[in-house]
Amino acid sequence: MRLLTPEHVLLDCGANSKRALITEIANVLTSIDPDRVMEVVMAREHLGSTGIGHGVAIPHGRMPDLQSPIIAIGRHIQGVDFDSIDGEPVHIVVLLLVPDSDDRQHLELLAQLARTLQQSSTREAILHAADAESIVGMFSERVRIE
Repeated sequence: MRLLTPEHVLLDCGANSKRALITEIANVLTSIDPDRVMEVVMAREHLGSTGIGHGVAIPHGRMPDLQSPIIAIGRHIQGVDFDSIDGEPVHIVVLLLVPDSDDRQHLELLAQLARTLQQSSTREAILHAADAESIVGMFSERVRIE
């Protein structure tokens, strides 16, 4: 099963705030109501920023009626203030949505994403990727659903 498809990769996000950036990324998930995505993800953001440092954020949430996990990625070259733990702007946002019923898978995918995105080589590859397919290929090698 593929977590990420080229249609869910935005190479040139133009948003100027955290909320606008998450909205821009949520809108590529055409099979899911973007308002519901925002409701779930922003509720999680209110608990604490998902900006994990090194220019990366992993906003996430559980969605009822979702059949399997889904990822969307946004790349923002200039960077956006995301209230990250290191205070640095975010350039890479990986939006993760998982079925409401699966806590274990949610935590495993979050951990895999965090580990993968902590590697400077991964971040550099995303920031310099020429196309969405390159990013999809890299994620399919590094992040797996069990």
